[in-house]
Amino acid sequence: MRKLIGFTVLVMLLTGCASQKMQSIYQAQGVEIAQNADGVDIINKYSISRPITVLHSSLSVCIAQELDNSPVVLNSDNYLGSAWWPYYNMPTQQAITINGGDTIKLVEGNNIVANAVTDYQSQSKYFISYTLTTTRNAKNIHYLFSNIKQAQQYTGSIANDGFQNVKTLERSHPDLVIDALNKEVDKIQACLLR
Repeated sequence: MRKLIGFTVLVMLLTGCASQKMQSIYQAQGVEIAQNADGVDIINKYSISRPITVLHSSLSVCIAQELDNSPVVLNSDNYLGSAWWPYYNMPTQQAITINGGDTIKLVEGNNIVANAVTDYQSQSKYFISYTLTTTRNAKNIHYLFSNIKQAQQYTGSIANDGFQNVKTLERSHPDLVIDALNKEVDKIQACLLR
């Protein structure tokens, strides 16, 4: 009986720690799911189209102004403290700086390819790197995000592995990643109307 209770507690702990797939991301319009080399579901691509109204600015100018491809600094820290005392960061390794470079990679006809980084907050700060391909048609602009990866700015005592594919697990926040990409589109669209 003691073994059964111990086993039951162990199973409950393990299932409580395991992150479930975020089912809503599988139904999200424009999200393409693929599998990485380990067979884990990841966000492969995300696409969205926005109608063209009156354009005051050029699409390439707005992409260059509104998107950012600055270098990103990532850390892993140890935390000292408790629930009743303040926490202090104690650096355990040198920070790693990754990404950066020119935002616009290619302008060809109605197509523009750019690399950029954005971020979102969920208990800690996460960075998202991506490649954006925009195609301007007569009635709309099609935005295709590919090579979508994310990295946590601070990983605590765990080594920071840098940018990784965005898994469809709840703990990977795929919905917040898509929200952040939509905000990038919103910034470009607002610029086009100025």
